[in-house]
Amino acid sequence: MKKFQCPRGTRDFMPANMAKRKKVFEKIRDVFERYGYGEVCTPAFEDFELLSKKSGPEIEEEIYSFKDKSGRKLGLRFDPTVPICRIVAANSALAKPIKFYYITNMWRYDRPGAGRWREFWQAGLELIGSNKPEADAEILAVVYDSMKAIGIKNFCFKINSRKIIESFIKQAGIPESKKFGAFRAIDKLDKIGENGVKKEMKLYKISEKAINKFLDLVKSNKALGEETKELENIKKLAKSMGVDNIEIDFSIVRGIDYYTGFVFETFVRGFEELGSVASGGRYDTLIGLYSGTETPATGFGIGVDRLMETMKNDKKYSASKTFIVTVKPELGSEALKIAKKLRSENISVQTDIMGRNMKKQLEYANTSGIPYVIIIGEKELKSNKLVLKNMSKKTQKILSLMQIIKELKK
Repeated sequence: MKKFQCPRGTRDFMPANMAKRKKVFEKIRDVFERYGYGEVCTPAFEDFELLSKKSGPEIEEEIYSFKDKSGRKLGLRFDPTVPICRIVAANSALAKPIKFYYITNMWRYDRPGAGRWREFWQAGLELIGSNKPEADAEILAVVYDSMKAIGIKNFCFKINSRKIIESFIKQAGIPESKKFGAFRAIDKLDKIGENGVKKEMKLYKISEKAINKFLDLVKSNKALGEETKELENIKKLAKSMGVDNIEIDFSIVRGIDYYTGFVFETFVRGFEELGSVASGGRYDTLIGLYSGTETPATGFGIGVDRLMETMKNDKKYSASKTFIVTVKPELGSEALKIAKKLRSENISVQTDIMGRNMKKQLEYANTSGIPYVIIIGEKELKSNKLVLKNMSKKTQKILSLMQIIKELKK
């Protein structure tokens, strides 16, 4: 018989992993909402024309697209920013600033690799309606607080402006028609190195002289003008909000075409090979493509899957706080009554539903990582006292049910 597996680039998440991810989502959600963002959820698939309006029809090679039974061309979402732009474009009366967030899965037809999947999860937000540097500083602060909330301490932001990199393009003599090719190549500098970037830029038929000039400007880390002052101002504002690990790096461009100004990436020290775990920036022209009216906007996405790879998980997981062990099978009904009381007190509990003897029940609780067991026998029921056993410490106490509830709630 054929053994079925997950499609390439996808995974199953088992309970221990799901519990860890749930905690991460809850902490991120808490931070987002403390800054006044409201959660939105958009369809898993969108009109293909919507998805390709900015990126062009060639995006079809990078996403999952299909025709439905009525012949409509659709695509699975690969970037929640575009559907959110659709919402804003259709609701011009929304009060500004609009502050939306999302935590969702999406799909992209990438080659799977470390921290890169064809089905992946992203948490992010969009701050729409403000062209002020305070808005860009706020999104850095939200990422900073989110990273801290989930226990990641050693990370840094690298920021730049698309306006600066556009000026380098002009100074190097790279034609306007080839600038996005140059952007996509330089965006991979950390992954493929300088020689790799040169090789890729040559594929876009950019001259060697222009390539060398462009790379020299990027590496010089020197730029003058309002754009640099703007970055310094964003950095200063973010610092006033508690963000203290920001570097200006002219090689940061973000490969997505719709960015127009400030851009950033976030790297966890010691895991730089994974790439950025949170990225974003300003996109002041994207909403105008759908509404006809330009609307300033900034935002970011946290790559949850990459982020999870930087987090240790040494704790043994169990969905249950306790397991009720019966000395004899005929005490099963008493176990169910006690379980009902525990659940009414928000304590997760299991009872034996396999007809196991006492030894096998204890073995199951231990193997499953359940931290406590409650042992009930006829003697315990007569005295209104039960045995509460700590499975990791191998200690036990004889307590009343109410005392056990207090103990488990500690």
